[in-house]
Amino acid sequence: MGSSKGDVERFFEGSPDLLAIADRRGYFTCLNPEWEAVLGWSRDELMAEPFLNFVHPEDVERTCQEIARATGPDPCTTRYENRLRTRDGVWRWLLWSSRWDGTEWTAVAKDITTRKELERHSLHDALTGVANRALTVDRLGAAIARLGRSAGAAVALLVDVDDLTTINDTHGHVAGDLVLRAIADRLSERLRAADTVGRFGGDRFLVVAEGLADGGAHGIEAVIERVHGAFSRPVPTRGGLITVTGSVGVAVAREPGVDAEDLIRDADVALRRAKTQGLGRAEVFDAALAEEVRRRLELAAQLRGALQRGELRVVFQPLVSMGAEGSSEVVGCEALLRWDHPDRGELAPGAFLRIAEDDGLIVPIGAWVLEESCRQLAQWRAQGRDLWVSVNVSARQLGQADFVAVVERALRETGVPPGSICLEVTETAVLRRPEVARRALEALRILGVRVALDDFGLGYSSLTHLKALPVDVVKVDRSFVADLVDSTQDRAVVEAVLTLARRMGLTVIAEGVETAGQDELLREMGCPMVQGYLYGRPARPEDALAEPERSTLLSADVA
Repeated sequence: MGSSKGDVERFFEGSPDLLAIADRRGYFTCLNPEWEAVLGWSRDELMAEPFLNFVHPEDVERTCQEIARATGPDPCTTRYENRLRTRDGVWRWLLWSSRWDGTEWTAVAKDITTRKELERHSLHDALTGVANRALTVDRLGAAIARLGRSAGAAVALLVDVDDLTTINDTHGHVAGDLVLRAIADRLSERLRAADTVGRFGGDRFLVVAEGLADGGAHGIEAVIERVHGAFSRPVPTRGGLITVTGSVGVAVAREPGVDAEDLIRDADVALRRAKTQGLGRAEVFDAALAEEVRRRLELAAQLRGALQRGELRVVFQPLVSMGAEGSSEVVGCEALLRWDHPDRGELAPGAFLRIAEDDGLIVPIGAWVLEESCRQLAQWRAQGRDLWVSVNVSARQLGQADFVAVVERALRETGVPPGSICLEVTETAVLRRPEVARRALEALRILGVRVALDDFGLGYSSLTHLKALPVDVVKVDRSFVADLVDSTQDRAVVEAVLTLARRMGLTVIAEGVETAGQDELLREMGCPMVQGYLYGRPARPEDALAEPERSTLLSADVA
């Protein structure tokens, strides 16, 4: 029995689903009344703009990918989800089933907003589709409990997607989400059916590898290799391929009774260690690492009161201008932090700054170092010494909303001119949040403060950042100066930096100058400024400005 045209029209108008036809330009050409009921827009309003104008910005790329797939060499019905904006500004989730016939799109959509809200509180991560934190921790606990009935080991692997913040800042959050989804899919594909992949939060996944028949190093290494394999290929995004690495922290339970949260804590400790070794590394928690953690926690607790107890102090290392005919002149100093630890003696920054950075203590400590440096500079200038002081700034400081105000206050309270202060930032600090860093540095330049890029040459994209950032000074990393006499490659790098800096109107400071041979080569190259033990070690303010002796400069080496 045939259907009349009127029956089709009544079905179209009365359907509880959202029915649509769209042209090749992406405009709706026909909509049923349900669209008005769900989104609040009139059908004329919805047909007046391209369909993508109503799609959530985070869903546009995925929607375009599905459309492209369905209109490819092998046209197919495509099913996907996205969010559309309602007239009152909220977003509603739709589940689409659409097909391209070569001329137009025909589509059916269902409002699944209620279902999505329920999923948010269920056991799976909405972005990646893998288990959520609660489910993964529960499965880890169950895996540990089963150790009482079977041999082997239960392993918790905390996987961190390295530099996801940089990916988000550089390529956009849509690209960052695509990376997370791709890594989640790859982990799920590579691991065994008995294992669990869960989104632990943010840029971290928790992998539970249970019932390993080989609970020794070989079995654990095999799991780590499978995890690292998920990062072996670049992730395709709309803006191109993105190379991603993953750091892994591993903790192993071989007997029941271990608390799942404690095992995850141990994996987190191992992960932190892995990230200090470089990107894409793995570390397994062990007794030695536990002792290191204990000492670190002890040091962190002591550091929290060090500033109030007066245990921190600032020392200064001279910055020397290279004059004609072998002459030199101290024109400034770099401010460096020292901790007079009551039990361990004098500690250099390498022993405790990472702890200060992780715990957030670097913010008040960094502000204090800046204030102390400005006060000392004011004293020197009152004595007739026209100097400038360089102060290091951490990534966490640079990301503080009030950082520029802190700098401005230190200048105002001490009365030193902004141009006599140079703030040093590393490329790593800038890469944490490039846009935030750039805005802060631009504000400092407007204030009149100079900016130096420290450790130049170590980053994979140093030249790119040198061009993009508001920088006045470039500090050539000591690793290039150390082998300057014997390495033609290092010599070529330093010469290239000097040539580039001259063309860009930047000042260059070579760090780590310790021998007369290094000094002589840098003079021949025309390096304007140097810093290192040859000219003076970090010293208290009263000793920091001693002019370098010619006899010292002629010595072969300085220990």
